[in-house]
Amino acid sequence: MVFIPPRRKIRRLEAYLLEDLSQEELRGVKRAFELGACSRFNPLLELNIQKAPEEYLNQPHSYIRIKETEAGRQGPFVLIDKQAVSKGAVWYIAKFATEDDLEYGQAESTSVLWKILVKIDCLPLTWINYDIGNTSIVEDLGNCGVDYPVKEDFAQPEVYCCGGLDMVKQQYHQPVWVTAVPGEFEESTGDELRKNFLPRPEKLARLKEGVAEDAGLVNQWTIPTKARSVTMPDGSVKEFPEGSVVLQLLWNPDFPWPEYKWPEGSR
Repeated sequence: MVFIPPRRKIRRLEAYLLEDLSQEELRGVKRAFELGACSRFNPLLELNIQKAPEEYLNQPHSYIRIKETEAGRQGPFVLIDKQAVSKGAVWYIAKFATEDDLEYGQAESTSVLWKILVKIDCLPLTWINYDIGNTSIVEDLGNCGVDYPVKEDFAQPEVYCCGGLDMVKQQYHQPVWVTAVPGEFEESTGDELRKNFLPRPEKLARLKEGVAEDAGLVNQWTIPTKARSVTMPDGSVKEFPEGSVVLQLLWNPDFPWPEYKWPEGSR
C-alpha cells in the first residue's frame, strides 16, 4: 500500500446557531459544508456548531464580534441564522475595519464589521482564500454588489458563491502527495507523455494498475521526486527503501470513504 502522509491538524472555526433549526435543516447545513470541505477524504476545514449563548441572540453581528474578542477569541467565526435554510448561506465574521481601510476608501468608519454571507458549500474554500491572502472580504463584497466605501449598516445584495464554482466538481481536483516504493509504480520516458509537461522532465511515473484504486486515488502520469523520510505525529521517523518516489496524484471522491465524524460536542 502506498504511503499517504498522516493528516495535518485541521483548522476549526466556531459556528453559532442563532436560530432553532430542525434536525433535517441542520443535516442540510452539515451536508453542504462536508461537500465543500471534502470532509470524507481530505478535510480542508472543520466547524464546531454550537447553540449561540443567550446574550448573542437578537444582537447585531458587531456585538457578537466584540464579545468574542473580549473572550480572547480573535479569529473569524461563523453565524448560522434563518438564511442557512432560505438561501443555503451562513455569515463569515472577520474583524472590524482599520484606519488603512478608511485611507484606501474601502470602509466608511472603523465601526464597519467585515463580514460576508457565503454559500455553505463555499465556506471552506472562502476561508482558505482569506487565510492565505488569495482574496479578501473587501474584494468579495464588491463582487456581491456592495458599494465602497462600505457603510456600517451595509446590505449584501448577492450571496457570495466563489464565482459560481461547482463544488461537486471541485472535489475531483484535490491533490495528494503519496510515497511509492519500488514495485508499486512504473516509469516512462516516452516523448508523447513528456511533451505535455514544461519544462520537459527526463521521465514520468504513475502507480501500477490497481494500486491507486485500492488507496482511493486517481492515477495519472506525473513527475516523480525522490522520497525522503517523514516524521510521524508520534515523533517516529518513517523511512523508505532506495528508489522510492513521491507522486502528486488526486483524491478519488467516488471511493467508498467512511462517513465524516464531526468534532466531539458539535451539534
